[in-house]
Amino acid sequence: MGSATREAIAAANAALAKQGTVDLATGEQLLAAALVVNGSHELRAALADDTAKDSDRKGIVDAVFGAYTAAARAILESLATSRWSSEDDLVAGIEELGIRALAASAPKNLSIDDELFEFGVAVTSDSELELALGSKLGGVDGKISLVKALLDGKASEQSIAILKALLSQPRGRRIAELIRYAATIVADEAGNGIATVTVASALDADQRKRLVTALSAQYGRDIRINEIVDPVILGGMRVQVGSEVIDGTISNRIADLRLRLAS
Repeated sequence: MGSATREAIAAANAALAKQGTVDLATGEQLLAAALVVNGSHELRAALADDTAKDSDRKGIVDAVFGAYTAAARAILESLATSRWSSEDDLVAGIEELGIRALAASAPKNLSIDDELFEFGVAVTSDSELELALGSKLGGVDGKISLVKALLDGKASEQSIAILKALLSQPRGRRIAELIRYAATIVADEAGNGIATVTVASALDADQRKRLVTALSAQYGRDIRINEIVDPVILGGMRVQVGSEVIDGTISNRIADLRLRLAS
């Protein structure tokens, strides 16, 4: 991510914060806008053109998205009048703000990142489900219908909206990556980080507490743990925070040793 993109997203986050209370429709509309912009080369180029006047780019937003909520239009105008490192980054920025808006619209007692994590575990532990949602051959409508059938009444409107949008526009990302990406943004919106921890057997309360304390100190923010139990790793621990991975599993050490012996 280039510096221009980071500054653009920071400005859009500030615009989102200024809106105060954000409703579900705003988040859904921003994710829909990402789909529209990504699907039109002309629109994407026009909104990402930093040589154009701000008034012209705001005019495009009003013309295309005039029926959206005032909050959605304000955020889109902020995104459209910023500089971007690439057109793809603009699409990613709109998508991110849509996820953030949905997170902001949720009740305080609702943990969207937990819902996303649980769904991610269910997907990755079922090869047929993972194939149904991740295959390039399957139609988008079928995937969305499957998500609704699985989660209606079991997950929030916000989580379902996020999953539907990401499945509509995966942009080359695998289903597990999409879910992890969304959960990370949701947690960040709440001021937290997420560590996905893979262990051979479940952590006890004391181990979880010590790990949370260590990771929070290392990353300078509150870290929440999503735990995956996988006996295949034999022992040790694999920790992923964002794109950073610390692999201290026994299976990884054995693989490294085999490579060294073979060289």
